[in-house]
Amino acid sequence: MLKVSEVDIAHELDRYLHQALTQTVVVEKADQASVVVLSLAEFERLQEAEDQHFAEAARKANVEGYLNHEHEVRTRLATAMRARRLACIHKP
Repeated sequence: MLKVSEVDIAHELDRYLHQALTQTVVVEKADQASVVVLSLAEFERLQEAEDQHFAEAARKANVEGYLNHEHEVRTRLATAMRARRLACIHKP
């Protein structure tokens, strides 16, 4: 990963765009990273990895269910019972 200031990249944009083909270029503004320049191939690889991750999560949800029904029922029941107890305690 190459770090470069915004001033340097402004003066030598072609050079840093060429370097971004082989390594990620981090552009810093006021000593803080603010922009990343990467090759189209790396961007597409990252998007493919993200797509695969969310596709796997969707497949898992289709098999296991989108919500844990038993957990949801227990949580709602506990909430209702707690509210009832509190209502009994706060009665004048």
